[in-house]
Amino acid sequence: MIIPEKVVNYNAYDDTEKLIGLTGEIALPNLEAMTETVSGAGILGEYESANPGHFGSMAIELQFKTLIQKSFSLMKNSGRPIVLRAAQQSYDSTAGKIQHRGLKITLKGQPKGLNLGKLAVGAATESTNTMEVLYIKIEENGKVLLELDKLNYKFILDGEDMLKDFIKFI
Repeated sequence: MIIPEKVVNYNAYDDTEKLIGLTGEIALPNLEAMTETVSGAGILGEYESANPGHFGSMAIELQFKTLIQKSFSLMKNSGRPIVLRAAQQSYDSTAGKIQHRGLKITLKGQPKGLNLGKLAVGAATESTNTMEVLYIKIEENGKVLLELDKLNYKFILDGEDMLKDFIKFI
């Protein structure tokens, strides 16, 4: 039995270089489907019907230990990718050993904000860049788990094209 355990470590990159000075944690975006309430004759009450491939606003925050030039250049980042590369760890209880697998998350979007943080003696500024995510792709060991491109009608989930049944009609 394989027991997923943790992220051993990760690095973040923009399209030109490794992002140095990030804090240890990045909150990944939340995928919340856009829905419409369905009710009427023949239905007992109502329910929320998800619209395939349509998701609400998604954002990611990159928090830096100090206020640096990269915070300002990321505010100009329009369409350039941010790539997160991680090593994940699992325990194989049958073999009695630790295994590692690669995780790659590619994000593209638009700058949404820059929180300059705070100034305090002997403390980090905790400056934060916020980006509206328009594209996200998550791969584990090279297999596409999720690819969502809001502007190009692409929604792949666990290797399956979730829009194939209706995209031909539009």
